[in-house]
Amino acid sequence: MRILMCPRQPGCTECGYFVLKFMKEIVKHGVRALENDNIGGDSNEYTDADFDDIREEWAIYVSNFIFR
Repeated sequence: MRILMCPRQPGCTECGYFVLKFMKEIVKHGVRALENDNIGGDSNEYTDADFDDIREEWAIYVSNFIFR
């Protein structure tokens, strides 16, 4: 059994942000993100700034979709 190292969510309400962040890393780095056993780049947890980036990107995407 392999143990993958990745940031863990501190509570029970952040799962959506973690899924989006993991998906972004997988798309950005391809399968290598899964092969290197270290999703999140040696970080034990994502920072508030990481989540703010995800929120901002999502807000831009949704507003561009709605207001095209």
